[in-house]
Amino acid sequence: MKVKITSLYGATCRFSRLLALKLREEDKVKHMVWSFFLTLAALTVWPAPLAFLAVFVIGLLKECWDFRFGSGFCFYDMTGNLIGSLFGLVLGLPLIALISRP
Repeated sequence: MKVKITSLYGATCRFSRLLALKLREEDKVKHMVWSFFLTLAALTVWPAPLAFLAVFVIGLLKECWDFRFGSGFCFYDMTGNLIGSLFGLVLGLPLIALISRP
């Protein structure tokens, strides 16, 4: 049992280092930035869950397009989309609440 825990820990560490490297790539940064601003824009129109879902679906459709016609589906791009969208929610919700205050 101890061997499995150690190997799982090692795999997790390797994955997190690879993820950190991948998210520094220019394409992944673009995914984060676009998702951030799309989420902020969507929050002005829809409630938070619907805004998050809409931006997630847009990112998913873009990756499906890449799978069919482009460079292929990339889970790291989707991770960038999720990170950007989450930051959009974290920053956007308090801003929307502040702006809409009477």
